[in-house]
Amino acid sequence: MTEALDPTAARRAAILDAATGVFLRYGFKKTSMDDLARAAGLSRQGLYLSFATKEALFKEAVAHLTASVRAASVAALGREDLGVEERLLGAFEAVHGIALGQPGSEHMNELLETAIQLIGPSVGDMERALVSDVARLLRSSGVAARWKEAGISAKDLAEHLDATSYGMKHRVATPAEYRAAMRTAVQIICRGAPG
Repeated sequence: MTEALDPTAARRAAILDAATGVFLRYGFKKTSMDDLARAAGLSRQGLYLSFATKEALFKEAVAHLTASVRAASVAALGREDLGVEERLLGAFEAVHGIALGQPGSEHMNELLETAIQLIGPSVGDMERALVSDVARLLRSSGVAARWKEAGISAKDLAEHLDATSYGMKHRVATPAEYRAAMRTAVQIICRGAPG
């Protein structure tokens, strides 16, 4: 029975991936069901068989993207073959670096506003989970212990990195610029504990 569902699940995932690309390129308001169907390789009627409205498709695409981004950040933080700095950098790139340099990245604010209106706090939940995961790594790696005397907690450090990452994605134009800026922030946290 599971095997029969796999092609359907794979096709649905392909539609969601295609829709995500279209929404990122054009924003929510300017995207039509025709655009979405064309990107997915379906007729408009075929797309309506899977998703009754553009809003329904957008909601599921955001949920799909959020789950993928969350999984990528968790995987980056869990890479024991890398040092703490590279793991942190990978996690923030997975969450905030995703749209940098991509066509349509100027639509991110509209997409976030639409997601909040239609879905609620799912993006915020992902950010809170990232901060929690980063704080856990900072504690387990010993980085947070070096800041304890200064009265700065692992959560404080994680929130600082998250805020820096969020701000940098709005200030830089390329993934390389983002990576360089975040590398500095990560190094400050990991190496710059007060002495």
